[in-house]
Amino acid sequence: MMTQLRMKVWVEIVGADDVPQHREIAIVERIVDGARLGDFGLSLEEGKVIQRRLQEEFTQIQVDQAGQQDRKCPECNRLRGVHDYQFRTVHSLFGICRLRVPRFRSCACGKAARSDTGSIGTLLLGRATPELQRVQAELGSRLSFREAARVLDLFVPASRPHNHRTVVNRLAKVADQIEKWDAASPYRISRADVAPISIFIDGAYIRAVPGYQSRHFEIAMGRVVSPGRPPRQFAAAPNVTIGKHDVVRAAMRAQGWLPGRDVTVFSDGDVGLQGIVLSATRQPVTHILDWFHLSMRLRHIEQVWEGLRHVEDLNIYLRDVAVDVPRLRYLLWSGYVREATRAVKNMLYQLEQHPRLRDASHKLKRLHVLICNLQTYLVQNATSIVDYCQRYWSGQPISSSPAESAANSLVNARMNKKRQMRWSPAGAHRVLQVRAAVADGRLKQAKFALAA
Repeated sequence: MMTQLRMKVWVEIVGADDVPQHREIAIVERIVDGARLGDFGLSLEEGKVIQRRLQEEFTQIQVDQAGQQDRKCPECNRLRGVHDYQFRTVHSLFGICRLRVPRFRSCACGKAARSDTGSIGTLLLGRATPELQRVQAELGSRLSFREAARVLDLFVPASRPHNHRTVVNRLAKVADQIEKWDAASPYRISRADVAPISIFIDGAYIRAVPGYQSRHFEIAMGRVVSPGRPPRQFAAAPNVTIGKHDVVRAAMRAQGWLPGRDVTVFSDGDVGLQGIVLSATRQPVTHILDWFHLSMRLRHIEQVWEGLRHVEDLNIYLRDVAVDVPRLRYLLWSGYVREATRAVKNMLYQLEQHPRLRDASHKLKRLHVLICNLQTYLVQNATSIVDYCQRYWSGQPISSSPAESAANSLVNARMNKKRQMRWSPAGAHRVLQVRAAVADGRLKQAKFALAA
């Protein structure tokens, strides 16, 4: 006869009357003789069964205790009679709870009983618990919706499989609550209210659903950085109820921004991105051109020139180009915009005089196009180019790399690079709101009034 190990799991519940109640939750059996590593401890299914049974017993006791409180008439304090019992279904993180809820008769004093008020009405407000909705929203923002449902089925006890459409709907509810929370949040006074707030903003394109007005639409996202506070991420899609500037303004308020306080914007020079911040602040802002985007344009020119300068003695015929191409980086790094613009103009003049420029197959044409684009870029952003050298050595930011990091964590990891999906603006906007709240840690801290 084989020796068995049997473990009975009991729970002791003490209610408001201080009377303990004992309930058997589960029985776990193991074979002692010839036991293997697979028999060690609890299995996943056994743990899920124990969690589900514990949740059922605990929630039913909560409803019974709330019913005892509601049975007392609020006017005369007498006990009302029980008319009958109904069953309510509530979805929780550890399973679906089918609860036995009493209905009370009207009191003899004439006070009518209402089932939607009292302790039970407050306790069972909604069909799903806020914790379940937060977990579904977080998984839906990190993974695809079907994958989020499969992960829930794997680890969370449930009497029936989770549905990906439920994950979508619950994520939408959480996203709407996040927007309401941000819109209603008051101004927060920062401890370092003298220092300016820095906004790092960038754009990214994601694929649109079939039937949308274009194949792609642009997402605006970035970070708001204020001294003494952790950075705040934001993201917004076009053509939704709330505007992009409203999302930026809510993030700025959370970082301690007040009207009239200085704001510094770092971007790649896109006028649309600057307009979003201007609409959010409704005041002039200081714009600084991102050094990375400016440096990449210089790098392309330097690479083309490296492949040309030893061909046909171009160092002799294009002397200004040979001198000014290596000099451009120093001029712009030090903030000499006028000298850099003058050098670009001289290079273009000398290139246009070269007879091989009209040859479409020659690399000089490519060099000419790149320098023309740089000239336009410098003219458009002349007031946004600063002394990057001084800012760098003084420890101040010179690029929009925090916005690039936000693009990787918010957009690319969920919508672009790893998962080539098609999105509607409303759906993408909601996912981005939840994903930004997850990245900042706001989703766990906030107390949302969620109701399924």
